[in-house]
Amino acid sequence: MTVTVDNNSSNDPVVKYLKQIVNLWDGSLLDAQFLHMRCVTHILNLVVKDGLKDVDDFIMKVRVVVKYVRSSPVRLQKFRSCVKEENINNKTLVCLDIETRWNSTYCMLKSTLVFRNAFKYMKTKCVPYS
Repeated sequence: MTVTVDNNSSNDPVVKYLKQIVNLWDGSLLDAQFLHMRCVTHILNLVVKDGLKDVDDFIMKVRVVVKYVRSSPVRLQKFRSCVKEENINNKTLVCLDIETRWNSTYCMLKSTLVFRNAFKYMKTKCVPYS
């Protein structure tokens, strides 16, 4: 038996207590030494988030323009017209990320790259976009 939780230190007392309980059972393997397994996906998320700090200003700017475009039906329609004007053939639109999930930030950046010319066009043709 193992317990997999994120790497929050508040989990440590619970895991320590569980180890004590498991060690009271007959047949505990290796004194429950490997009862607590660190969540690999959480570790990966922390590593990627730390790496993204180097481009955080850029990501924030992208997030702001995506929020602007998606914040109202009128703006979204203006953006769609810019997409059409720039002859961008893509059935999807830009997506806003969930700041705590690096993979959604990746999806936001990837979708924004497809529409970069539409964003440029919108900036020059649609006031008050900036």
